[in-house]
Amino acid sequence: MRGRPYYEEPEYHTYLLSRDRRDLFPRHEILSQIHWRGVKNLLDFGMGNGYFLSTFYEFIESDCEIWGAEAQEIMIDQALQRKVHEDLKRFIPFYIERTEHPLLPDWIPVMDLVFCSCVLSTFADPSLAVRGVGRAMKPDGKMIVIDWEKIPAPSGPELEQKVSSDRMRFFIEDAGYQVTRTLRTNRHIYAFEIEKGDEARKDTDTAFLYLDY
Repeated sequence: MRGRPYYEEPEYHTYLLSRDRRDLFPRHEILSQIHWRGVKNLLDFGMGNGYFLSTFYEFIESDCEIWGAEAQEIMIDQALQRKVHEDLKRFIPFYIERTEHPLLPDWIPVMDLVFCSCVLSTFADPSLAVRGVGRAMKPDGKMIVIDWEKIPAPSGPELEQKVSSDRMRFFIEDAGYQVTRTLRTNRHIYAFEIEKGDEARKDTDTAFLYLDY
């Protein structure tokens, strides 16, 4: 019998906010490389329990709204507790169904920036996830993809759970997107800024953009 995936284990939930995670994912160093000007709607896709959440507020403009999409209700509960305890304004977490081709609800705005940290590698075909989530992004919007390099690391998931940066580039291009920048990181992780290619920009059929809950 197959057990549940590693990202649903309570131990991994604890790890996500741990010092070991912080050592490999320096929040300020990563977020300081993102272009925040003009970002009015930010989607944290697969936000987990909000590792980057508080730090977003040090970079976003005062009228930016943060939308947190998550498929695990226990993670949403933890993020909501942080929203209350830290008095986080303009933060709207919401539930999405876990599917291989994620679709977002029709009541959220079109996003200027989509942030995906350690989430695309959990899909069997990350290109489907990029296409699905990208449909909620403006034609000239940006997506930040952060994930584990497929090498041994001091902490985190097992090697077989990771997707190498080269293979992730393939999935991104297969989705009709292109890598526009590679952000500085340590060797255990990678971070790409990606945007829609010409064909993806032409995808304006709104009939299937969102899942109507």
